[in-house]
Amino acid sequence: MSRDVIVIGIGNEYRRDDGVGHAVAAEIAARELPGVRVVTTLGEPTAILEAWSGATLAVLVDAAVSTESTPGRVRRCTIGDLTCQAGLSSHALDITQTFALGQALGMVPDRLVIFTVEAADTGHGIGLTADVAAAVGDVVAGVLAELATRVEPR
Repeated sequence: MSRDVIVIGIGNEYRRDDGVGHAVAAEIAARELPGVRVVTTLGEPTAILEAWSGATLAVLVDAAVSTESTPGRVRRCTIGDLTCQAGLSSHALDITQTFALGQALGMVPDRLVIFTVEAADTGHGIGLTADVAAAVGDVVAGVLAELATRVEPR
């Protein structure tokens, strides 16, 4: 089991704004931060469970889809924040369900922080819409702030 910090970019780069998690992950990976692993996934629950299992801190980044969306709006929450659960993910099994499965299997991080960016377009295609692309820098800054608060393993 890893005691690292992990950043997980969730989404599909070939579904426009759904690729925002990958875009943020690429920015964080480029910094080559010591003790920080960066992975991307389409959102498949077992891949997420494997990635974050045993981590001291897991930071997830994903696109959010909701009926009353403000494209590019960034939200930060923890797994216990009820306001973040609605419209959290565009995937079949959302993060709260994945976390519950991880708890049952003993495969959860010590701390989990989630950043979502409200999407405008998750149709087929490459590239983020302007509002979502403009939010990438804010999410990177938020992720870096979370990483700065991590507690190093002893």
